[in-house]
Amino acid sequence: MWSVKGGNQRLCGGIARRDFLSLGMIGGLGLARPDLHAARAVAMGGQTSTFGRARRCLLLFLTGGPPQHDTWDPKPAAPERVRGEFRPIASNVPGIQLAELFPRLARHMDKVCLVRSVTHGDRTHTSAGYTMLTGMPHANANAQSATSIRPSPHDHPHMGALLAHVRPPRRDVPTFVTLPEIIKDDAINEYPGQDAGLLGRPFAPFRIEGNSARNGFTLPDMLLPPGMTGARLADRRVLLEQVERVLRRPAPESINDMDRSRQQAFDLLASRPMRQALALGQEPPASRERYGMHLFGQGCLLARRLLEAGVGLVTVYWHYEGPQDSPVWDTHQNNFRHLRERLIPPTDQALAAVLSDLDQRGMLADTLVICMGEFGRTTLVNRNAGRDHWSAVQSILLAGAGIRRGIVYGASDRDGALPADRPVTPADLTATILHLLGVPENLEVHDRTQRPLRACTGTAIQGLML
Repeated sequence: MWSVKGGNQRLCGGIARRDFLSLGMIGGLGLARPDLHAARAVAMGGQTSTFGRARRCLLLFLTGGPPQHDTWDPKPAAPERVRGEFRPIASNVPGIQLAELFPRLARHMDKVCLVRSVTHGDRTHTSAGYTMLTGMPHANANAQSATSIRPSPHDHPHMGALLAHVRPPRRDVPTFVTLPEIIKDDAINEYPGQDAGLLGRPFAPFRIEGNSARNGFTLPDMLLPPGMTGARLADRRVLLEQVERVLRRPAPESINDMDRSRQQAFDLLASRPMRQALALGQEPPASRERYGMHLFGQGCLLARRLLEAGVGLVTVYWHYEGPQDSPVWDTHQNNFRHLRERLIPPTDQALAAVLSDLDQRGMLADTLVICMGEFGRTTLVNRNAGRDHWSAVQSILLAGAGIRRGIVYGASDRDGALPADRPVTPADLTATILHLLGVPENLEVHDRTQRPLRACTGTAIQGLML
């Protein structure tokens, strides 16, 4: 793996910069597809005004599976063992209630569409995560051994990689960024679907990692080392290209991918917008505190800054922090205590802050916001005061960029076990997201044997959009 060395500098609050910029982390710049503008023009010209409405997208992924009953689909009339410990509270939209631990978000429900009927059939974290991130079922869905479900170069691409594939590139800003970690089941088994899969390295995400204290970020070094001026860097780039022209022979696609990644590395080293976006210490202290001085809150703030800089899609994953009885949102035990003490308050704070900021900055009209997990959780509270995996229904949040405001779409049944109205599949949800991002519905991608595949098999849901 080729890297660009950098100085061992420190950012705000003592956060250390990386001492290298890894090419494996900068594939999200994307290559332009010549038919994108034509497809966008056709769609905007007559079919629907929502196509391509989202100039940018923030995807918040609550790793582990949030419980619908205790978040955005409370069931106060259900039996106690179903409804759980939390009371519903009113929001600023009459008739829309949330669980009581979301007081901040409740004040912004006029900006939001709650979808309470997302459904699929996969109860395994890794493959269900793949389904929600790509819109495609995993070949090993519901495998008895979760260790058999791992990332593969044949995987379907993450939505961000598809966007990088079709959106005209900017030399100085990646199209697709993820933070603060590569998510794993029990911190061991990596979820597939987080990368570019069959599209290859040029469309992989630029990754920003959380620091060891889990309160900030270990950022890629976007500054040149002492003594290395922009002119000297440009000279080295020219020299490298001259040497390669002499030595170049027909090369496999993997080598060509590496060449493109190296070119992207040089572009990012000279990128002023990215350097400014990553300088989180330049944000006023009051703003940082409003998002919350925790990794998810600071991740949402950093994501907003990256979107402002021109990044197309940022995914913020909920980070693995333990404890072992209920790591991430996987609350098999002590569900209510973990939700109350460490899961919902940071989510409520960060979601409210980013929705408010985007709205006040005039960005929400063309920024798509999504908050979801891989599945929901069981109706019955188990003997360990937890809720187990349940994929038949989950609740998610959508906002901005052509999404209808202040509504609930779909419904679960009385006990929150099954969709009772307008079920939403991951394929149709993905089709809706891609439609808003301006990705043509007939887009094809090719696997390693050049076999054409539909980028998305779903249909955009008109009822979610303006």
